[in-house]
Amino acid sequence: MSKKRKQQARPRSTTGRHTLESLVTSMPLAKARALTQREPNNPLGWKQLGAHLSSEGQHQEALNALNHALALTPEDPEILALQGQVKHRLGDVDDAIDNLKRAVELNPTYAKAHNYLGYIYYTQAKFDAAVTHADKAFQQAPNDVNNLNTLGNVLAKRFEYARAREVLTRAAKMAPDEFLSWNNLGNVQMEMGDLDAAVESYRHAQRNRPSAPGPFSNLITAHHYHPDKTGAEINALSRRWNTLFSPQVTRRRVDTHKDPAKRLRIGLISDGFRGHPVGRMITSALEWAPKEQIALHFYSTNNVDDGITARLKAIAERWMSVQHLADTDVADQIERDEIDILIDLAGHNSGNRVLAVAMKPAPLVVKWVGGLINTTGVEAIDYLISDAIETPAGVDGDYVEKLIRLPDDYICYDPPGGYEPDVGELPARRNGYITFGCFNNATKLNDVLLGEWATLMQAVPGSRLYLKSMQYQSDERCQQIFDTLGQHGIQRERIRIEGPSPHAELLDAYNRVDIALDPWPYSGGLTTCEAFLMGVPVVSLPGPTFAGRHSATHLVNAGMPELVVTSWEEYRARVLELASDLDSLATIRSHLRQVLLESPACDARRFAGHFTMAMRAIWQRHCAGKAPEALTFDKHSRAWFEDDGQPLDLEPPQSSRHEEGFHWRLDGKIVAIDNGGRLLESDTIGQMLATGSLELIAFDPTGDAAEGSLKHHDGVHYYPNVTLGDGQPATLHACLDPAMSGSLAPLDDTDQPDTVLQGRKVLTRLSLGTVALDRIEGLRSIDWLVLDARNDSATILDQGEAALRDTLLIQARVAFQPTHERQPNLAELQHWGSRHGFRLYRLHHPRHRSAADSVAQETLHQATELVSAEAIFLPTRERLEALDDSHLLKLSFILHTAYGIRDLSYKILQYVDDATADRYLTSLRENTPVPRDMPSSAANEVTRPPHREDTISHEIDRLLSQH
Repeated sequence: MSKKRKQQARPRSTTGRHTLESLVTSMPLAKARALTQREPNNPLGWKQLGAHLSSEGQHQEALNALNHALALTPEDPEILALQGQVKHRLGDVDDAIDNLKRAVELNPTYAKAHNYLGYIYYTQAKFDAAVTHADKAFQQAPNDVNNLNTLGNVLAKRFEYARAREVLTRAAKMAPDEFLSWNNLGNVQMEMGDLDAAVESYRHAQRNRPSAPGPFSNLITAHHYHPDKTGAEINALSRRWNTLFSPQVTRRRVDTHKDPAKRLRIGLISDGFRGHPVGRMITSALEWAPKEQIALHFYSTNNVDDGITARLKAIAERWMSVQHLADTDVADQIERDEIDILIDLAGHNSGNRVLAVAMKPAPLVVKWVGGLINTTGVEAIDYLISDAIETPAGVDGDYVEKLIRLPDDYICYDPPGGYEPDVGELPARRNGYITFGCFNNATKLNDVLLGEWATLMQAVPGSRLYLKSMQYQSDERCQQIFDTLGQHGIQRERIRIEGPSPHAELLDAYNRVDIALDPWPYSGGLTTCEAFLMGVPVVSLPGPTFAGRHSATHLVNAGMPELVVTSWEEYRARVLELASDLDSLATIRSHLRQVLLESPACDARRFAGHFTMAMRAIWQRHCAGKAPEALTFDKHSRAWFEDDGQPLDLEPPQSSRHEEGFHWRLDGKIVAIDNGGRLLESDTIGQMLATGSLELIAFDPTGDAAEGSLKHHDGVHYYPNVTLGDGQPATLHACLDPAMSGSLAPLDDTDQPDTVLQGRKVLTRLSLGTVALDRIEGLRSIDWLVLDARNDSATILDQGEAALRDTLLIQARVAFQPTHERQPNLAELQHWGSRHGFRLYRLHHPRHRSAADSVAQETLHQATELVSAEAIFLPTRERLEALDDSHLLKLSFILHTAYGIRDLSYKILQYVDDATADRYLTSLRENTPVPRDMPSSAANEVTRPPHREDTISHEIDRLLSQH
């Protein structure tokens, strides 16, 4: 999978990379403290004291001093900027940005504040905002090396490689004896494919600062991309890490309570908890990890937040950004959290905290995805998670870690779910020629590889090569590719090169590729899975290290081992075999997605089971006082340690010893959409949210949901002043009676009492945003839809045919006595339902009113006129019989919990199996409390959040912003 290098030192660096204290620390600390005591109303003393305390790492005390200073001079930009720096170091990123923005508003030429603000935006991956402030800092102080480094790094993230190289070269020449500029220059040279220059820059940086681990980590990573480096050479370099840096981090290994059956505290540290290869390869598996056995603590080394971040936060026992902390502070935090097993998911790559990991802040330390390209060389790491393809028998001696060989793939690929394009026809049929493709990180392309591809293209007359990567936004990098292939006789018109695209468009680009070519010596990973998802076979020649075998393990575990070859000759032969039989290639294309999705490479539940077993096994061994040892699984999920030779008998976790009975085993959260916001007032909905069984998307056109409602509850996406519709602007008719307000105009019904008519009076008409269900990307499924009668239900249903194709239950309020224009009647709703696989099950919660006047009502106590009811639509019997167990359980649970419909709940459970239905019935007969709002959290019964590439809120915000 694609790897990135460590980009820059953090603000705590002794280089002064991101610091503001030097502005005001003109007097000694003792003198500054004395000044505050002698002249407590003099802001200068408090400012100086705050700056000194900040430079010494006493951040909370520094903030207190700066608060005193700011109270005395509220408009001092230096104090505001220093406060921003201190707040950032305390982890309060939003407040830090506010302070720094205020500082540069007061003093637009404040270069250091612009620089620090640009750096914070950089850590949040907000590169447009970052470059604005980095450029301003550069303009004000063009000879400040720190400003040049920030600007160069931000430009690189914006793929402006030529200018980034120019800026960082200038910085390196201005400070030739410092290490940071050389390190950052090496990163840009790597992105531009100049591996030799990058290696030399990293060596230069390392010579300038031998104690800095960043350049050496980058040097290790660069060697894995270089086609001239042997496996032995790379292993030797990796092992040098421990010799060079372990003396810096020596401390006693932390220990925690040794109970083999305890609930394990597992810490994970990475900058990849986002839309990144790490996030896409761990998230679904961790969602399946049994919470009663494992408590997950995440330590993010950046401040990025996206849809995958949200999914991981949802399963986290604790989430913390440690981007602002020094390595020793990170290790201290992990120790305070009493982590039993710490898992590193960065290695030597971007955002790594390898020094903190090497401080051994947990009893056991494990390496997994993320910079997992070889042995780390860090002897403090006890285990490395692998498989039998990545690390075949006989390579154990190349690793300082003990290998955990899982029975399938060492990762679990999580397909986007919801927006991946359909697999198109074979492009060669319409084009008349074969198109080869490689969408890998362009750093993986080198002269040796391009020469082999050129030979291959010569053997397939008329063939084309389609390359796509973020680095191709650089004209210089593109020209390098054209020139190298041109030297081998491949004309420019046979090469198509494109930069990055949104993920859905990237996947769709595979519909223009017939055969994918895996790079060498550093293979693809995520790209290989994505090519398979889009029906494109990938041919791979493994390289000399772990980094060179990523594709191999994915291909083997996805059931296509014949695509893994052992030489360039076999590489060409396999590609020519595929290219010469278009009928066979088209057949492969039509089946690859299904092959992948049904393989162990995507089986999150199976992977989570093995992952949990492995963690419990190494913990149980630790509790027995035994040293780490290689752990191997076979295909029957049996596991044994190398020195035991027999399958393990794992101690069952205490919390998994529960009585047999009925438990709701939901595979994922129920996704409900409520148009009108009525569910926000429901206690039952609150209970479902509290137990993690429900995710609610509530559109509130009037925006008047009470503060005491569920709108701020975890698991609720609340959208005030928005309604479902056709995606076009609509009108909100705000009435005297708020209960009558909606996107439909109220009727002027002369048969109604005056008080009712007065309530329907329209006070004002406001613009109202609408969202079409079929246009919400990232929404994998809608299990439950609730519609009111004040908004345009007919349009909502017509604009949601695709989104509602697999919906389990629709509740639509029917007004038997119409109150608004264009309200669909029951017959219209039934007609829509019958055309789309739904049947009317019953009218729920009917509402009546009395025909008698208020005086008579005191005696009659009777209401006979049917005013409205909730029409409940369920799948037709044909659809119901075709549902899988997961959806049957969800539907049964909704009926039982939200509606109290137990007879149908029982009937639906019979579709699952009779034993499940019988346990449900027994629980009702014995009057035991069936958890109407609480799915069981027992083993293998974990609620799993829906698969989404991005959060629903991001997509809805995008749709609304178009209007």
